[in-house]
Amino acid sequence: MSHSKKLQFILNKLYELNPDKIELKLDRVLRLANDLGNPHKKLKNVITVTGTNGKGGTAFYLKEILQAHSYSVALFQSPFLYNFLTRFLINGEPLDEEKFINYVIEVDKANNNQDITFFEYITCIAFKAFSESNCDFNIMETGLGGKYDSTNVDYQDLKAQVLTPISMDHKDFLGDSLKEITHNKCGIIKDNSNVIIAKQSSEVLGYIDEELKRKKIKKHIFSEDFNVSLENNRMIYQDDDGLIDLDMPTMKGFFQIQNAAVALKALKSIGLKLDNKKISEGIKNTKVEGRIQHITKGKLLSYVHEETNTLIVDGGHNEQAGKSLAEYLEKIKGKRSIYLVFSMLTSKDLKAYLSNFSSLVTEIKCFKLRENFYETKDIITQAKELGIHANPNSSATEAIAQLAIQDPNAIIVVCGSLYSAGKVLEQNI
Repeated sequence: MSHSKKLQFILNKLYELNPDKIELKLDRVLRLANDLGNPHKKLKNVITVTGTNGKGGTAFYLKEILQAHSYSVALFQSPFLYNFLTRFLINGEPLDEEKFINYVIEVDKANNNQDITFFEYITCIAFKAFSESNCDFNIMETGLGGKYDSTNVDYQDLKAQVLTPISMDHKDFLGDSLKEITHNKCGIIKDNSNVIIAKQSSEVLGYIDEELKRKKIKKHIFSEDFNVSLENNRMIYQDDDGLIDLDMPTMKGFFQIQNAAVALKALKSIGLKLDNKKISEGIKNTKVEGRIQHITKGKLLSYVHEETNTLIVDGGHNEQAGKSLAEYLEKIKGKRSIYLVFSMLTSKDLKAYLSNFSSLVTEIKCFKLRENFYETKDIITQAKELGIHANPNSSATEAIAQLAIQDPNAIIVVCGSLYSAGKVLEQNI
């Protein structure tokens, strides 16, 4: 959706906030929060969600299961697809535009032209908006890392902290090794909280154990303290309390079953009395746009053969996200050919992502979304090295239309960037 001119003008000003040199530290956000009266300390039942992959999905499963049990829920999510105000969800609804503008005025006055980053600024808006909404639960998804992320503040009612799968990403800020990245992610973990650890590689799990061994916490580790399996198209959750037979998630990919299980364990760990039917309802109701999303309605279908083509949009942009997408496509492929409509930020690892698709896709149609994205010639060169045929296009919709003409039975996947996923989904409205 297009923002109003007034909102877009304000957002453009906020995007200019970042200091010349961004140092990852908490001084700025703590100073601004303090000048606003420390609204974060008024938040009830806070749950933080940190990691590399699956943060958004896990946060939404938490939200939907809680809402199915009639709790009110505020969710701060990062980033957004096409409506900026969806960063601040209160009972599933984006923050009202006029309220947002009023918070900007209030926060701007408190900041008084001092150095602040864009994300720190909007995190403080979330603190203000959520403290005034007085929801039963507040879910805070980190933006970058954990240790110096602006959501890493002293909450007075912190109930649970989730660590979703950790992998290589944001190397320019978090470090160029898994050990450094894990150290940064674990920096948000506070004493006296329940820590729910999603499925990790054995290497990362070792690093997490090392980071948290001196913390006074209660750990709940996937595959050790709880697990989930797929049986007869049912989701079977298991922990020390026994088995729960649940409906399958609506969202695609086996990792979504794991995300749902992690969310469920987080809520169980804080002692909530949960109803199995309402858990299933929450899991089925969870829908996050741009996560292996099948396009079944909307304007994009005018570019394809609706009855025979399959059109998917996925915003994953790192090696692990590419692997999860490739595994899903392998399962649904059958005898059909798979084509990628692809773009990627230059800050992401192009080779690591595309290597997941070297023996899976027939062709890549690539485009450059904007200035800080890879040139199409660089994508074509990398694809060729991996044995994948690739061609340039001027836009995602042009590529989708060409592929549908070329192969009426094709599986067409827009992928590689959350920004391009958002752009394409905005065109579907």
